[in-house]
Amino acid sequence: MVSRFLTVVFVIVPIAVLAAAPPLSRGVGGLDAAAGWALFRRPWISSPSSLVAGGGLGPLYNSRACDSCHAGGGPGRVATDAMDGGLVVRIGRADATGDPVYGTQIQTQALSGFEPEADASFHWQEANGLRTADIVLTNLNYGPLASDTHKALRRAPSLFGIGELESIPEKEILAHTGRGRPAWINDANGKHVLGRFDWKATQPAITTQVASAFQHDFGIGTSDFPGAYGECTQAETKCRSVGGPDVELPDQFRDLIAFYLRTLYSPDAQNETAPGFAVFRKSGCMACHAALNDAQGRPVHAYTDLLLHDMGPGLDDGIAEGAAHSSEWRTAPLWDVSRSLSQGGLLHDGRARTIDEAVAWHGGEASQARSAFNALSSKDHKMLDDFLLGR
Repeated sequence: MVSRFLTVVFVIVPIAVLAAAPPLSRGVGGLDAAAGWALFRRPWISSPSSLVAGGGLGPLYNSRACDSCHAGGGPGRVATDAMDGGLVVRIGRADATGDPVYGTQIQTQALSGFEPEADASFHWQEANGLRTADIVLTNLNYGPLASDTHKALRRAPSLFGIGELESIPEKEILAHTGRGRPAWINDANGKHVLGRFDWKATQPAITTQVASAFQHDFGIGTSDFPGAYGECTQAETKCRSVGGPDVELPDQFRDLIAFYLRTLYSPDAQNETAPGFAVFRKSGCMACHAALNDAQGRPVHAYTDLLLHDMGPGLDDGIAEGAAHSSEWRTAPLWDVSRSLSQGGLLHDGRARTIDEAVAWHGGEASQARSAFNALSSKDHKMLDDFLLGR
């Protein structure tokens, strides 16, 4: 595939880089994977750029490179109060619409001649041993948020194993709908498809997940989400008036990044012969954190049913997205727990500093499993921790 695009990729990275195998991947794909890796790490620039018809970054954006938030393909860093390193402010309402002025994400950076949407910061508030993020938006340059707009942190998830998650057949996911429900969404062509990526299962494929990031994080239009103005709303008139093609990122670039992501290693599988696996099963966690198979019938050790579940009021941030209500979340994979903790925390905003804290937030459909977890003996508790952390 890459031979058709080699000349256009060459303007971005030297040919020697394309020949090098990207780190942390399974070493498959040759030049395609290397080109995707180079694009993943590339800082995007404003017009004129190497994109179609000179389109490029912005006018409003959050970051310049995929690797800035997903460093090395891993999860975003959760710091004490900083928004850098893979945290963004998601905004929205209970009816799954964004703010009428600011859309669905606060863009904190802007090109020269434009004003960013706002400055964002947060600090942790703690009560009863659990923490939540208090988000502060200052310098709202386009007016106040609507009275019914909610705001919440979203952390860039780990990308390791994303190719295996994509390989799980739709019928395999639908076979587990006893407790959760599928996230049916409409794609750009109006087709009814099953969402499986992002915290709320809003994207059906790696390609659309990549395209969504280019729109929200870089302000770069794609064939999936066209527009040279990124996510700017009709109310942001100066941003919307910017010239340029609706599709700035060629499909070939998008597909090369997606190809690279499919080559990333899956995290090491937990040891299912360890005593902690029996505890995991006994606790009822596998009702949602299920073991699914790929199209060849091979197990995918992610422990997620990729379905939506109502997690109760504790995790209800008032923001509905796609098919998911504000209290519903896609079951998070459990195969990169240790890495996520080392980067600052678990759950969609990194609020949970331990497995215990993550489970404590599980309400709604997960209440029974939470009660079973809390009833474990200290010995069983340790074995379960050791299993989930790969020790």
